[in-house]
Amino acid sequence: MPSYSRRAEKWQFLRLGAQWDRAVVPIYEAAAGGKKCPLFKTLLTSYCKNECKYCALRCGRRQQRDIWDPKKLAKVTMHLHKTGKIQGLFLSSSVFRDPDYTVEKELEVVRALRATGYAGYIHLRLMPGTSRYLMQEAVRLVDRVGINLEAPTNGMFSDLCPDKGGFFNDIVKRLEWLAEEVRRLDGYRVKCGFSRAGVDTQMIVGAVQDNDKQFLEATSWLYQKLGLRRVYYSGFEPIPRTPFENNVSCPPFREYRLYQASFLIRDYGFGLEELAQIMSDDGFLSNTDPKRALASANPDMFPVDLNMADRRQLLRIPNVGPLTAKKILEARHTARLDRLGDLEKIVGSGLARRIAPYVELRDKKLTELFLK
Repeated sequence: MPSYSRRAEKWQFLRLGAQWDRAVVPIYEAAAGGKKCPLFKTLLTSYCKNECKYCALRCGRRQQRDIWDPKKLAKVTMHLHKTGKIQGLFLSSSVFRDPDYTVEKELEVVRALRATGYAGYIHLRLMPGTSRYLMQEAVRLVDRVGINLEAPTNGMFSDLCPDKGGFFNDIVKRLEWLAEEVRRLDGYRVKCGFSRAGVDTQMIVGAVQDNDKQFLEATSWLYQKLGLRRVYYSGFEPIPRTPFENNVSCPPFREYRLYQASFLIRDYGFGLEELAQIMSDDGFLSNTDPKRALASANPDMFPVDLNMADRRQLLRIPNVGPLTAKKILEARHTARLDRLGDLEKIVGSGLARRIAPYVELRDKKLTELFLK
């Protein structure tokens, strides 16, 4: 993932005029399918009753606080969408009374938007401990929904969020409920809502004593058992006047390598036992591409015969993703893939040369000489 400064560059702030009593609107350039997707990303309120040790908005910290009126927030969102400033809304909140009250206020915004004909994207973050009946309404109204897991284990969660609720009852069980409710809607073909983009969550990395193995074990369970669409990682950065202000920042590369490894689990079919091969004794990934590291750790798997390999074998080749694997499988129905030129016709010269060291080619020696 990009460094903090790079992430900060994704934000812009618009000032809207007196029609909405003046509002500063945060717009975040999210990435979706290789394209930029501007989202109005905001909290319903920054008032919070919780004392999460890493958070700038924790109850005991002196901080300017604000709260949106739900109707005003819906109007601002609709205006930004109509004028082409945004493609969607990402709405979360601090817990300023109890979870249900907070989520009910979030849903007031969503209901008002949908009632005025808004068909744009809505990503809603629910609160720990949210009641199921509110989840059932939320999954029908929004396009993606989630609850922050915060940590991969109960012990870490207690260290980070001592008064945010029970890890298993208020977080894990709620994610299970969300996954069940979204599965019930599977198959609906609609223009908006019905949680078409699934369920997601987020964890804080590096705030307390942890390791990559713990995050990947939790990630594997979330993807394979619950069917979550996305697990996000947020590298810890110390904030003044919080209990963790003197803790060390999470190295940016760690967040990036966790994402790469998580995609190997989600999209490539790699298992935890395979990823364990490239972790240190204390459970950390190195600052190298995990797929290349796995290839180096398993030299007996290469070179791969492109004419005989199944999808699983193709996906273990560095630089081969699901789309490239599909192209190779389709192309070999009509022609053999024996030379570098055959591969270049399918995936382009640049990608073909990066793949070449790991596959069988008749002109292998010539190819290797050329690549040097």
